[in-house]
Amino acid sequence: MASKTEAMYFPPPRQAYDDADTSRFDVLDSNGLPAGFIDFTKEFKYLGSIISYTLSSEADVDKRIKSATAAFGAIKHILTDKRIDSKLKGRLYVALCLSILLYGSEVWCLREDLFNRLRSFHHRCVRTMCRVNIAHTIRHHISTASLLKRLSIEPLYVYYHHRLLRWAGRVARMPLTRAPRKLLTSWVAHPRPLGCPQMTWGRY
Repeated sequence: MASKTEAMYFPPPRQAYDDADTSRFDVLDSNGLPAGFIDFTKEFKYLGSIISYTLSSEADVDKRIKSATAAFGAIKHILTDKRIDSKLKGRLYVALCLSILLYGSEVWCLREDLFNRLRSFHHRCVRTMCRVNIAHTIRHHISTASLLKRLSIEPLYVYYHHRLLRWAGRVARMPLTRAPRKLLTSWVAHPRPLGCPQMTWGRY
């Protein structure tokens, strides 16, 4: 019988995922008899976020963009209505779509290409709300900054960094006995393995 529990394998650096044995394994009951089995999975959903075996944020970013696209499409008839004030459209977009897009972004390790995907979605929604397409922007030299100003919303990095700082402040105010607070100022006195990490706090 299949178990509700799933296992996930995280390969060490410079080792392929397929090189390891990720076949299902049996679960024994108190009498030592097989009571079910557990399969390995490459992605796992936890508290609304997607955890991938690669430990990258790519799967979670793709999921967030897909969910935010669905939310934008559900209220597109409102956000593109000429009779509604542009600033009101911007507030609706920030409250309903951007909150879905950036959910869980405090724990993301964003590469530049992933951030570009989020930024492209943001700009695409802005142009749609302003009823401007790519041809209009090229022909009339319409800047994204002018469209953002029309809707009274900020560039995407402002909302993203605001969430990061709010999360960091929340952790910094925790008691020193809490594990997140300890990890915020902890130091590992061991050299890193060969191979450069994708992102460090020092580079951010």
